[in-house]
Amino acid sequence: MAEDEKLLRYIGICPDSLANGLTNELNKIIDTRRKELYVTSLAIEATLSDYLSNYAKELETKQVKVKKKKLIEEYESLIEPNVKFNKNLLFMIVIAAGVAVAGLFANNASLVIGAMLISPLLGPISAFSFNTAVGKTDKMLKALFSGLILLVSVIATGAILTGIAVQFVDLPLTDEILSRTIVSPVFLAVAIALGLAGGIALSTNIPGILVGVAIAAALVPPATVAGIGIALWNFEVFSNALTLTGANIIGLVLGMMIVFFIGGVTPRKFYEKEKAQQHMIITITIFIGLSIFLGFLSFKM
Repeated sequence: MAEDEKLLRYIGICPDSLANGLTNELNKIIDTRRKELYVTSLAIEATLSDYLSNYAKELETKQVKVKKKKLIEEYESLIEPNVKFNKNLLFMIVIAAGVAVAGLFANNASLVIGAMLISPLLGPISAFSFNTAVGKTDKMLKALFSGLILLVSVIATGAILTGIAVQFVDLPLTDEILSRTIVSPVFLAVAIALGLAGGIALSTNIPGILVGVAIAAALVPPATVAGIGIALWNFEVFSNALTLTGANIIGLVLGMMIVFFIGGVTPRKFYEKEKAQQHMIITITIFIGLSIFLGFLSFKM
């Protein structure tokens, strides 16, 4: 009893492999839009009873086919911190771009790799892709805004630092810089593969940092080179590097959304699923169209 109100609490315990199905069944009979009804999902860290582990073994023995999928709520807990713009992420991306500028002009691959290690670009990309999959337009736009700010910050940092340095020393176009001005359909295919890897990492227990570094490799150096092109008034360097950056972004997002689409990542509520599917199909179609356009564009460059 609480403030003359009678409260009822039901607890159900099941193996991880059945958690997603159980939650779906509960949502069919419980209208969670009502403020007095709550469904929470918690992972059990440890238990003194062997019943649950024995039951899980029994399921394996009987070869019961269950889909061991990550709960939508688990995705949300991972994604939510990356939806809104964060000043700390801005600080990190500026440092990453600064290190990248030094590495690019020094023709030092180790410094360029160091810039990738501290880049936080995986968060906004995964947040955009996931919220597209579940039809949350407001959060999708917030993630898009956050990602654009971070990307513009990389370009601006590259332009500002190069503009300052060029006043004191001659800055050559090194191999590390020129390699980020080559646009090819191969890079788009690699970006899609990285997006698929990012989606798989998010859907499983693979550490996201492993894919995050690879995704940063596809975005931070070419975006920094675009800034360098602005500072040196070299339109060819700027346009090619910016095209490569855009192709990589499209490929990464497309790859992630394909994983979410195939994996059946949709809202739980039946009244939200149709909207989310339309969202996903339209977005994937647009990104495929952009990929084809950039593919033709790269052949002409």
